[in-house]
Amino acid sequence: MSGERRQRIYYVVADYLSTNLALLLFNVFRYYDLDVANKGFFTLGNFLASPMLVAGQIAFPVYMMGVYYLSGFYSPAATRSRTWEFSTTFVTALIGTVSLIFAVLINDLTTDRRHDYLLFLMLMVILFGVVYIPRLLITMHGIRKIRRGRIFYNTAIVGYGSHPELFDRQCAQVNYVPGLRVTAYVDAENGSGGDTLSDIDDIVTLCAKKNIERIVVIPHPYGWESTLGVLDKLFMLGIPVYIAADGLPPYMFSAQLAGVTADPFIDISRTHMSASTINIKRAIDVAVSALMIGVAAVPVSLMCLAIMIDSKGSPIYTQLRVGRDKRKFRIIKLRTMRTDSEHGGPELSHPGDPRVTRLGHFLRRYHIDELPQFINVLKGDMSLVGPRPERPHFIELILRENPSYTLIHRVRPGITSLGMVKYGYASTVEDMVKRLHYDLLYLQNISLTNDMKIILHTFNNVLSGKGV
Repeated sequence: MSGERRQRIYYVVADYLSTNLALLLFNVFRYYDLDVANKGFFTLGNFLASPMLVAGQIAFPVYMMGVYYLSGFYSPAATRSRTWEFSTTFVTALIGTVSLIFAVLINDLTTDRRHDYLLFLMLMVILFGVVYIPRLLITMHGIRKIRRGRIFYNTAIVGYGSHPELFDRQCAQVNYVPGLRVTAYVDAENGSGGDTLSDIDDIVTLCAKKNIERIVVIPHPYGWESTLGVLDKLFMLGIPVYIAADGLPPYMFSAQLAGVTADPFIDISRTHMSASTINIKRAIDVAVSALMIGVAAVPVSLMCLAIMIDSKGSPIYTQLRVGRDKRKFRIIKLRTMRTDSEHGGPELSHPGDPRVTRLGHFLRRYHIDELPQFINVLKGDMSLVGPRPERPHFIELILRENPSYTLIHRVRPGITSLGMVKYGYASTVEDMVKRLHYDLLYLQNISLTNDMKIILHTFNNVLSGKGV
């Protein structure tokens, strides 16, 4: 078990136990402080054993664990700022306090407002203090382990054999970073030397063989576009990829600073989204997709029947796409074309495409064919909002025109996207490259607020029938 995973388990166990303890202490305070709370109970034990309090003692910690998860506290676990830890614990304690007051303790409130404020403050102080102290102790213990070299991440440095001076400079810089231990040197240029990156299979094998947990990429001496060619081979590993800040163009500085050090390393494998935003975004994806699958089950079933009547073949169509970390998945759609529509190879659709069936024109115009994609969202292949997922064949063509396309693989692709709202469907590779501008713009400004705006614009496009 890695040190980071063990640290995360410590936090989860400590949070659950400390939240239980905090609620227990507050209920003891309630018993002795509020007449309305201890009325009818002869002893503290009888009060704490009452069905209502027992139910709360079970349900409230579980609820708070969900709040802690959504706050992003458990990812990443071993590399965190103590300032962020303090503020996050304070905010989650405030959420827990307000939730408990309005859901359970509303009957404890009196006509004495000062006493009610004291009740609120006491719950807040107990919940914050009892939860924060174990967290702080675990964090400080982890920091000491990192500084002493007891917790570390096996790290591979990816450089260029023709520029050994870059290797030396990067190695010297990484050696000053607590928590990173260089265990492999990878040549991304020509495959010379020991562990090489002459083929993507080599880096996959290397990471498995040496349990690589972090990758540091040396900026290519020929510029950012050449560096992108290296990054494209690394995103599929699902491993954090760091790069020196001086090797990035200005628009990439929205990427996350590496948390293991104050040195200018940027985690290029992730967007600037906070852990809480990532978790909330995923929770919304799951909730909305589950709801939509239930609501659309009957209409989709009727459409499947209509498709089978309209043309020969299965009403459900799957197609290979590439998602986050360059993982391939099968996107699910209602079939809108003839079954032999691509016998000559991959081909983009376009207005007036003769391959589209009669019913298919209607389904595509109002995006009804995309309803089954909520299954992909529920599975985790996609998100409600994200860059448009493309097929491997067209990705290769886009990368030749604009290597920056590889950056969209840092997030889950979406059912809808800024590119779809602003540009629409692409019928040529040139159109795909133009639409990429909006997807990259989305990555630089990704937020829950912008996701909501994109969804509202998508509804407008659907109702106005702006599909292909």
